Amino acid sequence: MRTVTILQSAPSDQPVWVGRCMASVEQWAMRWGYGYETLADELFDWVAPALQKKLIGRTPILADLARLRWIESVLSERGGLVVWVDADSLCLNPSWQLSTTEHTFFGEECWVQKNAQGRWRTYLSPHNAFMGFTSASPVLAFLAYLSESIIDRADAAHIAPQMIGPKLLKTLNSLADFTLVPEAGAVSPSLLAEWVGGRGDAVACYERANRPPLAMVNLCSSLVDSDAHRQQVTSLLDKILA
Repeated sequence: MRTVTILQSAPSDQPVWVGRCMASVEQWAMRWGYGYETLADELFDWVAPALQKKLIGRTPILADLARLRWIESVLSERGGLVVWVDADSLCLNPSWQLSTTEHTFFGEECWVQKNAQGRWRTYLSPHNAFMGFTSASPVLAFLAYLSESIIDRADAAHIAPQMIGPKLLKTLNSLADFTLVPEAGAVSPSLLAEWVGGRGDAVACYERANRPPLAMVNLCSSLVDSDAHRQQVTSLLDKILA
């Protein structure tokens, strides 16, 4: 059985609720004997200086680049399976155990929102808030190279927030057909609001998708930063971690 190392990083000024999420992941890792490592702002040292300069103030994109190079370094040192989990991801099921048979995997989100016609829809796609690689992965080095190449060539004024995250993975997945982990998903703001405020159309839409129970969920703090969202996250943590 492969050794497993879980990696997480959060800025030094993280809100309290992010720390609670990270604690839930650390406890899950300890339960199963996984290694667990964290970095704070030094994560960004893994990004080339020229790209750091180009991405000043674009912390999520810097993190998208840095995590890939950090994973490479950890794999070169100890091998096994290295799994990245975003700091704003909450472990919902500590009894969930990782499969160690795949060389590459990504989380799969079931995103709930209204479409242009105002109807509730679910959208399935890979995401990089949860991803794992072994030394045998043909994907990791290429993904790191491609991500850096895209940012290097992009107009600094027109770099979309998820350009080298979920958007890139969705494009590549249509060709490569990655192994996706539906138990490691993400919750949209609309769905989160109903998780803590009462069942509604968003929950009904999600349930119609007939998804397996979530074990790890990304709370998508980089997409929404409002008092209402922070209060909803806190309510969810109080409910799950009570």
